[in-house]
Amino acid sequence: MRSTLDELSTKLGDLKTLVESIKPVNLAMANHTDPAVRQYVPIRKRFDNAAFAIVLYSSFEKFIEGIVAAYAQLESRRLRYAELPRKLVKKHLARTAEMLFRGRIGEGRYVGLTEMEVVKNLFGCLSGTERYTPNKAAVVAHDRNLGVREIDELFATVGVEQMCTRVRRADAVVEWYRNMNGSPAASQDGVPAAAIEERINDLVERRNQIAHGRGTPDELPGVDKMGEAAGFIQAFAKSIFAITVGRYLQDHHAGVQLVRRQNGGPYQNGKVVIINQPAHRIFRGQAVFVLEETFGARWGRIQSLRLDDVGIQEMEARQALPMASESNWISSIQRAPA
Repeated sequence: MRSTLDELSTKLGDLKTLVESIKPVNLAMANHTDPAVRQYVPIRKRFDNAAFAIVLYSSFEKFIEGIVAAYAQLESRRLRYAELPRKLVKKHLARTAEMLFRGRIGEGRYVGLTEMEVVKNLFGCLSGTERYTPNKAAVVAHDRNLGVREIDELFATVGVEQMCTRVRRADAVVEWYRNMNGSPAASQDGVPAAAIEERINDLVERRNQIAHGRGTPDELPGVDKMGEAAGFIQAFAKSIFAITVGRYLQDHHAGVQLVRRQNGGPYQNGKVVIINQPAHRIFRGQAVFVLEETFGARWGRIQSLRLDDVGIQEMEARQALPMASESNWISSIQRAPA
C-alpha cells in the first residue's frame, strides 16, 4: 500500500513543478519580442489548466483504486475467499462475470488481461484453495467518477466503512484545514463534510468538463487554486492511507500497540511517548503504533529507550521496574511519515 501513496506523491510533485513554472513561463512569453509567441499566452493558460485537472484526477483515481486493491489482496492472503466481506465476494463475482460477458478484456482499463487469466483467477477463488488471486479489475470496478459516495462504496466493499466521514478527523486533513483557514484547530466533529465534498466535486467536474469535450471553463482557477487543489488531494490521500493502515493493524496486530491517552498522548511534541510497564518485550527499532477509530493509525519505530535516565537496548515483558514515577520510563520514537 505504501508504494501506491508514494506514486501519488511523485505525481503531485510533478504537478507542483508544473504549477510553479506557469507564471515565469507565461511572463517570458508575454514579454517576448515576437508577437506570434505573445499570442500563445491565453492558449497556454487553458491547456495548463486542462493538463493539471486531468492528471490530478487520474492520479487520484489510480491511488484510490490501488489502495482498495492492495487491501483486498492483503485480506485474501489472510482469509479464504468465502470468509472475505460479503460485499467484496458479491461484487467480485458480478464484475468478473460482466467483464467476461462484455468481451472487452484486453481493452481500455482491462488492457494486459486475458480471458484465460480472468477465468483462472475466478476458478481459484471459487474452488476453495488457500492460495487464490481475486481479479483486481473486478474489485475496483466503478461506473462513475470518484465522488464522495463512490469512494465510500469502494472502501465499504473491502470492509472499511464510512471512509469519507472518518477522513474528516484524520491528522493530514485536519492539518490541511487548519492551514487553509488559519485556525488553531478544527471542531470536535472534524473538518466540515461540505469542505471535503466541495473540493472532490470540483475536481470531478473540471475533469469531466475537459474530458467530455465541453472545453475549459471561462474562469480558470489560477496558480494558487491549483496549488490548493493538489495540497488537498495530498492530505486526503495521506488520511485514507492512515485509516486503511489502521484497519490492517487492527486485524493483524503487527508490532506493539500503544494506548492513546485522554490528553492527546502518548506523543509529546510528536516524538516522545511515556509507557507503563510493558506487557511485551520491547527493543530499539521495534515498530509501534496507536489506533483510533477516527484518525486510523499513527506509527513509527522506537529510537531509544531510557529507564531512570539510563539508556537501554531492550526490556523484557513485565520486567520489574524500580520504584519510580511513570514519567521516568520513557521511550523516544520517530513517527513514520504518512
